[in-house]
Amino acid sequence: MSHVKFKIAVRMMVLVAIVNLIAVLPARAYIDLAPTLSKVISDSRRISVVEVASFDRAKHEIVLKEVRALKGELSTEAATHDVLGTEGAAVARPILQWATPGARAVLFTSRTTAVVCFGAGWYQARSATGAGTWKIGTDRPDLPLAYYGSVSRLADSIEQMLAGKSAVLTVVAHGADNEAASFDLALNRQNLPGLVRLQRIRADMNMPQTVMAASGNANYSLGGGVVDESDLPALIAKLKSDDATSRAEAADDIRSLGKAVRSTATSPLTGLLGDSAPRVRFAAASALLKINPKQTSPLDVLAKGLENSDAAVRREAARNAGLGGPAAGALSEKLAALLSKDADESVRVAALQAIATLGPAAAKAAPAVIPLLDDKDYMIDAADALGRIGAPAASPALPKLAQMLASDQAEIRWAAVRGMSQIGGKEAHPAVDFMVKALRSATEAEGYNMMIYLSLLGPVASDALPAVRNAPIKNPVLPSSTAWAISPEQYLPWQYGGGRGGRGGPGGGGGPGDIALLIYEDYVRELGPRLTPMAKTLAQQIMDGTEGNMPAWGYELLACGGAEAAAVLTPHLNSDDLNVRERATVALGYMGPAALGAKDSLNAALSKAPTEREKRLIEWSLRKLEAD
Repeated sequence: MSHVKFKIAVRMMVLVAIVNLIAVLPARAYIDLAPTLSKVISDSRRISVVEVASFDRAKHEIVLKEVRALKGELSTEAATHDVLGTEGAAVARPILQWATPGARAVLFTSRTTAVVCFGAGWYQARSATGAGTWKIGTDRPDLPLAYYGSVSRLADSIEQMLAGKSAVLTVVAHGADNEAASFDLALNRQNLPGLVRLQRIRADMNMPQTVMAASGNANYSLGGGVVDESDLPALIAKLKSDDATSRAEAADDIRSLGKAVRSTATSPLTGLLGDSAPRVRFAAASALLKINPKQTSPLDVLAKGLENSDAAVRREAARNAGLGGPAAGALSEKLAALLSKDADESVRVAALQAIATLGPAAAKAAPAVIPLLDDKDYMIDAADALGRIGAPAASPALPKLAQMLASDQAEIRWAAVRGMSQIGGKEAHPAVDFMVKALRSATEAEGYNMMIYLSLLGPVASDALPAVRNAPIKNPVLPSSTAWAISPEQYLPWQYGGGRGGRGGPGGGGGPGDIALLIYEDYVRELGPRLTPMAKTLAQQIMDGTEGNMPAWGYELLACGGAEAAAVLTPHLNSDDLNVRERATVALGYMGPAALGAKDSLNAALSKAPTEREKRLIEWSLRKLEAD
């Protein structure tokens, strides 16, 4: 069996073990309990495709008319949904972007509640007794785990499933390729298309009722992403379609494949930069920026779109700028200008979403975003955008974010916590005080999310450790992994009796070692540079052979502090001991581009390698350093 196949097999066995464990645990976290689409369908008396007939922004009311029955009879009566946020919060930005006349969604209705999926977003509503109007209800951040994609694909999939067939769905990733949805949901990334991680699952009406059970099951999980490289020939063919929507959607799907398809997809996408349909031009431009970021022509196309006299064109250009990845950061100042100068609200909203999606690449936009923290209609999205931008560019926003912690609206308070935890630093400490108090009476979702926020704050949250250890979190591993993230110098995750049935860590909880390590792996991926001190420690332990039974992803911890780890490893390339040289070479290779600063040292070692075997190992390491 190849190394890759073996790795996949091991991961599947671990995921199955997780599912089996969850099946016997008396309590589970809200993410693990998220319903699959089959569960949502089964719980609904009626399901229909609906169309927005009107949206009254002043009254915050959407009128929906049913246009296609999927389950039950088609109703001729329009439904009115009051979408003003709970506790009087502003209408959620994803709803604002969607609720234009003619826009479609799928409505799942039971006796007194309904859920609406408009593709890249969901909301729940409850029947207002005697009023004839449905009122937006409890937030449901778990529903994108059931479906996340186009409305047309959702409608078709529901019909297939009800007919006893299977359908391929795209959902927020939770289980495939060791991805977990914890950070994506806690940090509100499901509202940032192009950023949130997705996976494909095969769905039918007999599938498990919880997402965790389905996504970790080889009978349903099809892998990460909305498409894979085997779909590329068909997608390139669709770029030539007579239908503009088909061309644009094909470009969107190709964008999700990234740099791996550069050699094949660059030419056909470049040919669409002059397409007559603005949506197609911009979709091609954002795709090119993701797969071949050194090209400048896509930036020119998007820049012209941001200056177009038609608001719809500006809005589409802004949306695609956000999807273009770090290379699109060159447009951040143009996006920032739209925030204050554009007369069209939908353009301003799209520009703010694009800035949030670009995150650190849009650092120059931070000064234009900070004033929006004073605007009740924009403050939540501005907080999320500033959190994504991070320090140091967004650090001046921390005092204003701290003021938001005193809001009488929970959505605003949690937006402030999200933003502050991502920006970090000593000025973010008021968020720690807020969470220590909130943990005492937190809901399951709030408690789960606070573990994520405190882990991001790291040592700034050290005085929260007692509260973390005693947190009423149903997931038994999160308190210990959060305590480690706050004080990572205590131990490396796999060293505290962990990895093979150990205790999981001194932070409280614990659990079976393999499950604990999967959660720690997700923490390492997300915390990144915040774990720089541990990168140096691990590099030293690798060289002296005390790193223990390190899993393959342990090398990702080295990459969190690439320069510091490389500084420890590279001198050992000159060791007289072959084993020492090989350990340094392998560690640098697995660090990948994070160890690029060691390239000259590796080339020098290559020139004097005494054996062909050692030369091949160094050449492998050099290739890994330069990999995309």
